[in-house]
Amino acid sequence: MEARLVLEFGVGAPAAIILSPDQLFKIGRNPENHLVIHDEHVSRFHAEVYFQSGAFRLRNQSKNNGTKHNGQRISEDVVLENDCRITIGDTQIRFEVLPDSNESNDKTLPELNLNPEENESKQGSGITQFLHDEIGLLFSYVSDSVLEGNPRMLVENALKLLLKRTQAEKVGFLSLDADEFLLKQVLPADSNLDMELSKTLTNKSVSRGGAVWLLQEQIKIEAESLRSMKDAVCLLVKSKIGESETAILGAVHLYSSRRFFNVQDVRFSQFLVNCLANSLHMLRKRRALEADKNRFKPIENPVGELIIGSSRGVVRMKQDIQRFASRPGCVLITGESGVGKELVALELHGKSSRKEGPMVSVNCATISPTLADAELFGNEKGAYTGADRANNGYFQQADDGILFLDEVGELSLECQAKLLRVLETGKVRPLRGKEQTVNVRVISATNRKLEEEVAAGKFREDLLFRLNSCVINVPPLRDRLEDLPELVDYFLNRFSIEYRRRLASTPELLEKLKKYHWPGNIRQLKSVLESGVNRAESELLMPEDVDIPANNSAMGDAPKSLKLEEVEAWAIKIVLERNGWNQTQSAKVLGIHRETLMDKIKKYKISRIIPANT
Repeated sequence: MEARLVLEFGVGAPAAIILSPDQLFKIGRNPENHLVIHDEHVSRFHAEVYFQSGAFRLRNQSKNNGTKHNGQRISEDVVLENDCRITIGDTQIRFEVLPDSNESNDKTLPELNLNPEENESKQGSGITQFLHDEIGLLFSYVSDSVLEGNPRMLVENALKLLLKRTQAEKVGFLSLDADEFLLKQVLPADSNLDMELSKTLTNKSVSRGGAVWLLQEQIKIEAESLRSMKDAVCLLVKSKIGESETAILGAVHLYSSRRFFNVQDVRFSQFLVNCLANSLHMLRKRRALEADKNRFKPIENPVGELIIGSSRGVVRMKQDIQRFASRPGCVLITGESGVGKELVALELHGKSSRKEGPMVSVNCATISPTLADAELFGNEKGAYTGADRANNGYFQQADDGILFLDEVGELSLECQAKLLRVLETGKVRPLRGKEQTVNVRVISATNRKLEEEVAAGKFREDLLFRLNSCVINVPPLRDRLEDLPELVDYFLNRFSIEYRRRLASTPELLEKLKKYHWPGNIRQLKSVLESGVNRAESELLMPEDVDIPANNSAMGDAPKSLKLEEVEAWAIKIVLERNGWNQTQSAKVLGIHRETLMDKIKKYKISRIIPANT
């Protein structure tokens, strides 16, 4: 027969001890006891538990201070029943009979089970162990966490609650997430207890996979930082990432140089830490869902890939994506408008370690210079006229994930300077708000040659050095015409689902498409095919269904060279003519903001030619 004693209330060590029939177990204040109780009302050798006649029995050894069994003071040895309580001074111990002899001699702090059904069926476990005021504190934290959108505030609120409830002198959170560079939070900041969060406790807790309580360890602590401590506790913040897998997000530390923590302190702390882990996990999921409104919608491809094609340039690009996805630095995606730079960003996100986090997409050309700070970094209520509430900026929305800055070359120089500071410090300051740390990987894209923009004084060279640590060039469609059959089949399969009709291409159609220069790249190809689908009367898309000239000369004077500015000016003129100079519709086709289109019309001096007979 085997049983164990579990310390429920009071200060002592270990928290649980296994009993066996062939050994006498002593309880008292002296360190030589098997269960050491730190209580001035407890004698040096206060009581004994021994096995006799098929049962464990309790014997009082204290002359001055008595021993209670289920609330009754004993004058002679008593038989211990399963789940009975032993009270010595202010300490309460529970006696448990183990179901079999295979249970391990576990001297570590028992993990709390957060399954409500199991807690209800188990006396003295889970939330039912807490006092009414403790339950109120826990529910208050959980309810506040539902509305909290900042992970650092979740941690800070949990640390404040631990300080209040456990009377610790110092508490802290140490990040152990591989994607985090936030490191730690410590409260109170002005504590007289001058020490760092112990790496010894953290490493021991991680290797064990559970809590470490200095009082119950009963081992020599070699770490210099812990020698002055009366007591310390390290609890892991673990998040579930699968049906059976967990990830360690961080470790919570509690320190005291004046008193020991008791079992109730540690039990409350562990339950709160588990609440913190759940809140952090749910917040990350919620941010990912909220960011879906701002992120690119990936094209549903049956093959599972977003980038279609097998040409040499595309294969090289896919290799770059695979290589850069796992790296932590910034990525700069270059290429003409309409080539699919956003799909490259999505592939980087999907193959990176941040794929569970949000990906927020921002078209820098649409950011208003006057509200750039608020849009990128957020604002507090009343920060500017019309700011009737606090808002998270794009960086806060992308926390723990990826921020995609499309057309980054469109940012003003002032905005570029602020972006550089965020990349260097990892901190943002909302308008009229406090500085916040964010964990964001920045992926940017541009159709401009930023080196030329730097030479012209339109782009900061130091920011370019930050952004282009990894560069991926997306080839234009005219350089990968061998991918046209795959692209056409893909778009027609997609249109078949949307239009609920079977669609297929013909060799003649593909031949016509290959003769075209495609200044608008894949975006233009999709638009041309969709227009042809609306025009086609049969399942087969014929050449006459597609409204493009047989050669480029019919589209106006072709650019004299392949310089980006000449090609861009030519493409803008074509789109304007085809849309009757409707600038709003033309900007939509080109995938840029209307104001950006107006600026480019002025830049390239594009004017409308009106026929003489009108």
